[in-house]
Amino acid sequence: MVRLRGEVVQHCDPHIGLLHRGTEKLLTYKTSLQSTPYLDRLDYTSMLSMEESYALVLERVRGDAPPARALGLRVVMVELSRLLNHLMSVTTHAMDVGAITPFL
Repeated sequence: MVRLRGEVVQHCDPHIGLLHRGTEKLLTYKTSLQSTPYLDRLDYTSMLSMEESYALVLERVRGDAPPARALGLRVVMVELSRLLNHLMSVTTHAMDVGAITPFL
């Protein structure tokens, strides 16, 4: 909120609103299963890592133990996500220095 007199700022009351596109507010009234897709929007290069950390928290809070196969699949998916992050980093850096072929 800004109060002006002509072009002179008389009073300024900064209000940043909700961060991350209001995700925190959206998640306050959703169940744990309904809120999982919102994690993809917070970090669109490491979506699987975000979802895994959320699942780990829910499992610890509930006292659940996932099967061994699920744990193995999580490791594979998180490692693939890590590799994709590195590829994204290298290709965007290459484009910054003038290369155009990495994304082709």
